[in-house]
Amino acid sequence: MNKDRIKNIVYYFVLYLIAGIMLFSGISKIIDPTPLIETLKLTAKLPEGIFIIIATILPIIEIVLGLLIILKIKPKPVMFATVVLFAAFLVFSIYGTIVGMNNDCGCFGSLAKSEIGWRMVGRNVLFIALSAFLLMRNIKPLIRVN
Repeated sequence: MNKDRIKNIVYYFVLYLIAGIMLFSGISKIIDPTPLIETLKLTAKLPEGIFIIIATILPIIEIVLGLLIILKIKPKPVMFATVVLFAAFLVFSIYGTIVGMNNDCGCFGSLAKSEIGWRMVGRNVLFIALSAFLLMRNIKPLIRVN
């Protein structure tokens, strides 16, 4: 197996991993937004309607980004938006860790447990790094025309 082939395998593995994470996260929040809403309530004193709006819009954004990644539509802006979204999740996870929140963040609805803490911070750093790798490498079409 040559070096370029290995690079392509790694590239597409990361591409579909990030897309899958976005889709799983968004769909799981739609199925059960309660953990996310409860976590948002712990972070700020705002009207409940704001939390419901966030819990409605955030999964839609994640699903749309995941689909756009898979379909390779507007790859640079989509990957930039993905990096920004993961950066926002990183800031939130650092904040939650520092203030001592020890509940499930609601990142994956009730389908997967994801407690706030340094492990979550590390996961978000990894997601940013993988997304930045895709952004810097640029998403290529599956079929090359010579």
